[in-house]
Amino acid sequence: MIGVPLLLLGLLLVLGAFGPQDSERERGIVTRFIRSPLHPATWLATVAIVVGFVVELFAFSAIIGILSAGVSTLFVGIGVVLVGVAIEASRIVARIERRRALRADPRPLVAHLYRPLGPGARELLMGLFLDPNRWRDLGYVFIAFPLAVVEFTAVAALWGAVLFLLSVPVWALITGDPLGGLVTSGWMADVPGLASASARIPPMNTGVVSAASLVAGLVLLPVASFTAQGLMALHRQVIAVILCDSETRALEQRVETLEESRKAVLDVEASELRRIERDLHDGAQQRLVMLTINLGLAAERIDTDPEAAKGLVTDARDQARLALAEIRSLVRGIAPSILMDRGLVPALAALAGRSPVPTVVLSSLPAGERLSDAVERAAYFVVAEALANVAKHAGATRCEIHVRREGPLVVVEVRDDGRGGARLLPSGGLTGLAGRVEALDGRLGVESPEGGPTVVRAEIPAAVEGPR
Repeated sequence: MIGVPLLLLGLLLVLGAFGPQDSERERGIVTRFIRSPLHPATWLATVAIVVGFVVELFAFSAIIGILSAGVSTLFVGIGVVLVGVAIEASRIVARIERRRALRADPRPLVAHLYRPLGPGARELLMGLFLDPNRWRDLGYVFIAFPLAVVEFTAVAALWGAVLFLLSVPVWALITGDPLGGLVTSGWMADVPGLASASARIPPMNTGVVSAASLVAGLVLLPVASFTAQGLMALHRQVIAVILCDSETRALEQRVETLEESRKAVLDVEASELRRIERDLHDGAQQRLVMLTINLGLAAERIDTDPEAAKGLVTDARDQARLALAEIRSLVRGIAPSILMDRGLVPALAALAGRSPVPTVVLSSLPAGERLSDAVERAAYFVVAEALANVAKHAGATRCEIHVRREGPLVVVEVRDDGRGGARLLPSGGLTGLAGRVEALDGRLGVESPEGGPTVVRAEIPAAVEGPR
């Protein structure tokens, strides 16, 4: 009796795999309804509902248990840890639910952003308990469990009824009994009074019963299919509202981020211009003034005192050499020639060689690969600022520069074994560089617990330009 429904279900799955693959949204509602049993979306939705029921059952049981234990032990301190575990567990559930929704419907879902967890205890607690999106994940668990129960019950009842009705003609053909002896010899025979009650029912025409069951099963088949798709579509909307950012909100956040990064970049550029002006005024300009004065004095004394004039010319030459060195140093701070000529990795190796802290460069980028100028400059100056901070404040004995690709990102990390405690301060050099990185759709972060180690990590979207 059990094998026939499973055989029919397998046949439907095979037909669904070869069913229409085009967008059903272009068809009428009646056509979509009739063809729904053969569409893969039906079986994807059915599987997603079953998986969702299992996930929500275990997630709800585990999270409600952890949360209850945490709330009841808040006064002893351990409860804070348990509540935090429950919040992070709900975040894992949210990630699973988004993937489940994508399996049923491949249209993209934009996961909402989470507040990063800082290295210190205060930053960790603020990230956990003051992040509204984490609380939304936790609330979703309590909302999704009853929804999953209703969805699973409805789908299981409909598909069970469909399989039962479609199997009646098969059993009538095999055994002559539409119910396959289920009432008289199956588990239903053990139900008190059911066998005797069925014996008092007048015998029915097997053909009529089989035909009626077949028609009812075929009618109920698209109902079950369409119901499965509809329930999963509704649940996907719940996931999109609670666990995801809408396209409008994502665009708003994108605009806000770009405005902030643009302002930060403009501030950095303005400060760079002031620094260049100050360095030129205090350095090269003063030496060029002295050079002009010395040459003028030498021109006045060249006939009356050749030796003194010669000394003045020598001093002017030294002033010219120093001015040229300062201008070269200033230009190196704007656009290092080795970076422009040879690329990011050789430029970082040159930085490591000039660092007072022993530094090594570990790169997995292919030899000769070049990135865009903006990406290379941003990565270079992040490393330069990080190495300067290591030399000034970290008290480190060793430093490493890691460069690698992670999908579409170029990741640059500067790690040192110093005392730690580094932060992104509003007036710090790294904060200005963070704006430069964010303007490229990247991200700059610092992990520096007290006692070390410190990791400065920049993630920058990069397109390979090839050898130049």
